[in-house]
Amino acid sequence: MAEGHDSSIEDKLRQAHREERKWYNIRGASRLILWLIALLAVDFLIDWGLFAKTQMSGATGLSLLLVNIGILGWVGWREWWRHLRSYDALTTALEVEKRHPGLSSLLVSYMQLKDGPATDQGNVSQALINAMRDQAIELSRPINFRDIVDLGQLRKIGGVAVVIFLAFAVLGIFNKEHAATLLNRLAGGDAEYPTQTIITNTSQNSVIRIGGEPVITATVDPNGEVPEEGRLFMKEKGSDENWKEVPMRPGEESANEFSFQLKPVDRDTLFYIRIGDDRSDEYAIDVITSPRITKSDLVLQYPEYMDREDGKSDQLTLEVEEGTTVKWTVECDTPVSSWEVLVPSDWGTEEEAAAPAPESDPNAESDEAADSVESEEGPRFRSILADLDPSGTKATFEIPIEKALRYSFRWTEKENGFTYEDVQYGVKVTSDGLPDVDLLEPREVGYATAAKVVKMQAKGTDDIGLDKAWLVYSLNGADEAKVEIFNFEGDINKTFDYSWKLAESIKELKPTDRISFAIEVADRHPDREIHVRRTAPRQLTIVTPEAYLEWYRAEYGSQIEELKRSRNQELAAQKAVTQLQTEEGIEPAKEEDDDESEE
Repeated sequence: MAEGHDSSIEDKLRQAHREERKWYNIRGASRLILWLIALLAVDFLIDWGLFAKTQMSGATGLSLLLVNIGILGWVGWREWWRHLRSYDALTTALEVEKRHPGLSSLLVSYMQLKDGPATDQGNVSQALINAMRDQAIELSRPINFRDIVDLGQLRKIGGVAVVIFLAFAVLGIFNKEHAATLLNRLAGGDAEYPTQTIITNTSQNSVIRIGGEPVITATVDPNGEVPEEGRLFMKEKGSDENWKEVPMRPGEESANEFSFQLKPVDRDTLFYIRIGDDRSDEYAIDVITSPRITKSDLVLQYPEYMDREDGKSDQLTLEVEEGTTVKWTVECDTPVSSWEVLVPSDWGTEEEAAAPAPESDPNAESDEAADSVESEEGPRFRSILADLDPSGTKATFEIPIEKALRYSFRWTEKENGFTYEDVQYGVKVTSDGLPDVDLLEPREVGYATAAKVVKMQAKGTDDIGLDKAWLVYSLNGADEAKVEIFNFEGDINKTFDYSWKLAESIKELKPTDRISFAIEVADRHPDREIHVRRTAPRQLTIVTPEAYLEWYRAEYGSQIEELKRSRNQELAAQKAVTQLQTEEGIEPAKEEDDDESEE
């Protein structure tokens, strides 16, 4: 009997536990469905309204999926799985008595005493336990233990879940493309949502030379919605600045073809196009800048006659002596397929200027190949091909500099074939100046006998270096004779003496003969017809010894008398000063010795 009663109470409690578990399962599943549908709706609004319109990758949809899984996991645990505990008679009895307070804890007390430690130790009489059992059975007989859960609440939750699920399903059926796109993007795909305006073609990634003005175009499907205006969004590549927006308008010939011409672009640019509710992918315009000179080494090979070691320079604008051959070695930061040196077509020798410029040969190894370049606003140029190293970044060429030169570089960029011209440089030429000579002695025209030795002193100067000096003379206006009298050996400033014995140079001199002479010097420049200078001529008239003496006395006698008068005047003045000092009691001043010099 006792076992039958115990079994009856236990069965009721197990039924109550199963009912409770079923209730939590249905409630948990319903709430998960509600949260799932709500999350999908939010996902669509975020993905379609933000991610898709800003062309974010499929990874953003995958991130939404991970967030959803996290939220659903939390909801499932809170609203469902944590309530699914295993059967416990005492816990179930407590739930029953919460719904039926009339049991007055009798059912709970019976379950505690029935299998408690006090019963095993004999501390509680079996009669008491049986009495509590009988009373619990009697009071619980009319009670349905399964009503510990509120089925009304369960029906409400389930109904709402079903309605929302059906509504979402209907929306998905009528918007299959949107729903499929959402699921694809949540799975990490890059599917795009359908739009009323469909962009079918746009400008793609491109490479332009710096300063280019590319035209950005877009074409929309004429069967879809064709707006009156589109928008082009741009920003500098790698910057954090906001997108700049400019309008794109359709062409006159086609209403579904939009375009916008950019102003000169000097840096890498990102862009995308939005027309109607459609948006293009993001593309890049990469700007190829002009090659930049990074290093220049110039070797200056001076004319041989200067006898100078080669000079060096690292300046592309420089000044050199006339006739110097300049050898350039120039490096740039961008590989090029050709490196040209542009010089005026009329620069160079007369032969070069008169001759037609040959065509440029890109494969030529010689730097003599040249072509003509004509500008409407400037002079014609010819190009000299430089020798390129295998890397395409180092060029060498050489030009003999005979006159001032303006030059620039023209590169053909290796990877994309863009052509660039560099700024203009210049080579200023210092001409080798003519030498100069001065005959210091004798200064004046005079008379001489046939045996006269004319003592001369001359000074030569030059900016580069002097070569030789000559005595040039002529008798009675006849042809000149020329005698080398000094070798400067490259000095730029030198004074020298020379004694000219007339009788040895000119035979049979007689009175009344007239000799004209001068000193001539040349520098080391190879053009000896130009690079010579001579002094103004001096004149000598040959006279007899008696006539020469008479002339000498007449020439220098007056000078001697003048010196005597000057000396007498000086002595008289000194005497007057001494007398005045004596009269005034002034001590005569002592003559200063060269104390300072002695010190």
